[in-house]
Amino acid sequence: MGIKESAKQYNDLGFSLVALQSGKKGPNTPNWHTQGVDVEKLDDSKNIGLIHGLSGTCSIDVDYIPDSIPIFRDVLGMDPVAMKSAYPCYRGRQDGIKFIFRLPTDIGPIGIKKLTYKDGNEITTVFELRGSTTGTGAMDILPPSKHPLGNLYKWVNPLPKTYEEIPLLPEVLIDLWQNWELYEPKMLNAIGRFTPDKPKRQYENKEDSADIIDLFNTSFTVTQILERNAYIKKGNDRFLSPHSSSKMPGIVLLEDGTIYSHHGGDQLGDGHSHDAFDVARILEANSDWKTAFNNARSDLGIEQVVYKKPIDVRAFKFFHASEAINNASAPKWVIKNVAEEDSLIGVFGSAKTGKSFVTVDMACCVATGKDWHEKKTNQGLVLYIAGEGINGLSRRMLAWEQVHKQSLKDSRLHYSQRGVQMLDDLDAEMMRNEALALQDIYKEAPKLVVIDTLARNFGPGNENSTEDMNRFVSNVDRFIREEFRCAVMIVHHVGHNEGGRGRGSSVLPAALDAEYRVTKNDDEMDRSHWSLDLEQTLIKDGRGISPMRFAFQETEFHHLVDEDGDPTTSGALVNVPYMAKVLDKPLGDTQEKVLRILKQLHMDKLAKEGMDKDVFVTQKELRDACGIDISKAKKRLLELGLIEEIETHKFTPKDDD
Repeated sequence: MGIKESAKQYNDLGFSLVALQSGKKGPNTPNWHTQGVDVEKLDDSKNIGLIHGLSGTCSIDVDYIPDSIPIFRDVLGMDPVAMKSAYPCYRGRQDGIKFIFRLPTDIGPIGIKKLTYKDGNEITTVFELRGSTTGTGAMDILPPSKHPLGNLYKWVNPLPKTYEEIPLLPEVLIDLWQNWELYEPKMLNAIGRFTPDKPKRQYENKEDSADIIDLFNTSFTVTQILERNAYIKKGNDRFLSPHSSSKMPGIVLLEDGTIYSHHGGDQLGDGHSHDAFDVARILEANSDWKTAFNNARSDLGIEQVVYKKPIDVRAFKFFHASEAINNASAPKWVIKNVAEEDSLIGVFGSAKTGKSFVTVDMACCVATGKDWHEKKTNQGLVLYIAGEGINGLSRRMLAWEQVHKQSLKDSRLHYSQRGVQMLDDLDAEMMRNEALALQDIYKEAPKLVVIDTLARNFGPGNENSTEDMNRFVSNVDRFIREEFRCAVMIVHHVGHNEGGRGRGSSVLPAALDAEYRVTKNDDEMDRSHWSLDLEQTLIKDGRGISPMRFAFQETEFHHLVDEDGDPTTSGALVNVPYMAKVLDKPLGDTQEKVLRILKQLHMDKLAKEGMDKDVFVTQKELRDACGIDISKAKKRLLELGLIEEIETHKFTPKDDD
């Protein structure tokens, strides 16, 4: 739905709107807050904003979700997750969200309240209460307007169909608004940012403005900015550039209060119209936005700050190699030679190959302290983020108990009833908080977190996008691995006709510390007799493991019957000897070594050069890495069809599924 159609729906709700330039958050017309725009005059090239004072509305504008969560939860007693479904809300970027409310008529005089903290010379805004009963022009940009960063604002929980159905501002937020000075130190303390002698910001009577740019554009006209930069007004709507060689007034004042320059050699002649802030930015700040923003604050008599969210407050520093050597430590295994603490692990395979059977098996073993198929485990808390098949997951746990004759009742295994959208900071933060709550109960951090599957826990993004996959990996690191220093295991599907790699961007395999591929033996169609193979395709440190084969041991649950009275079935994995798929003769030690190293070298090259590239390992590279004569082993592997010579002395492992 475009801007004009959306504006009509907002108008039907009784909203008063203001027209904005596309990609802009601030109005550029004087007295915009005194009357709404005629929606019939709008087109899809514009942005639209909600004028709160004329609409009887207000908003919570959350600028930085991670900081806001402990405030809403611990100070205000509100559930941030429940808020997303209880109140109309939308966002233009991942770490922010806006909630819309009706403003009670008896609330009394209010203006914008903003919670900020200072870290060095940087100021971060956590959230704002935006609304006005004094007609001073508080507003919020509305979907589907374009964010200055290029994204479209999108509803997370849409508005209801009538104005009366829009939720009233909750009493706790009314109390917060009216008693801001009492709440402010509590909120800052909740995020560890309270400073007793923190100076109050001097906004004088300007704190009711929608934002600084809005205020600048309502306080200054383009005429004033042009004239203070030696531009000469000619007539009612023309200006002459001081740099003009033709001496013709080529700058036109448009009806919306912006200007357009026809001077080809002038800074303003860039093919776009400009409001007062833009003119000041181009002429007085050499087009630098941050400088112009701080200049605007200075012009308005407001403290100069830089709005930039801190990402990493650690100072950059080099350390001597001896410190790394002194701090070196042996691996801390969650599963011996399979999963290390503080690592990112991938488990991938085609659909219905048994990936989840493998990860459920690992999770149950770690949670109970049982060896995982003769590989020692370090017992601890295990969190299983289940994005699909909750019923199937519960039956697999029950089957594991029966097959391995070990109860999970007193184990440290917990699972989720839905997936988590890892690209959504709010959802990811809620998952982390749940994990922290379990950490408090068990007095230990999770040892293993399983994300099953990547697709169901990705969120609103594209797996093939480098940017989105980078954000996924970053959030997995930030909210799970770095928080708990645990092993994180990601279950992932293979790409289309790409049995040798997980689907999507190559960012993921490049970030993994270890990776395992699961394949099902296709010649065994009866589930009660089929087997699957687990093969390590990547390891950055350590010895790695040889391929493993598992049989599927089916079990019946006679206390769980369907409508026909038949018992429910599921199964668990039991380890069986691994044999090469061709012939019945197992590979020799040298052959296994050459094959394993070839696969490792090949995967390393794929991770470095891109998973979409055709890469190979030369005979010399393979021989040097093995450190032995590989000629006989190479010949045998070629005969068995386990490797492929794509060109003379250039090899790749051959998919065997």
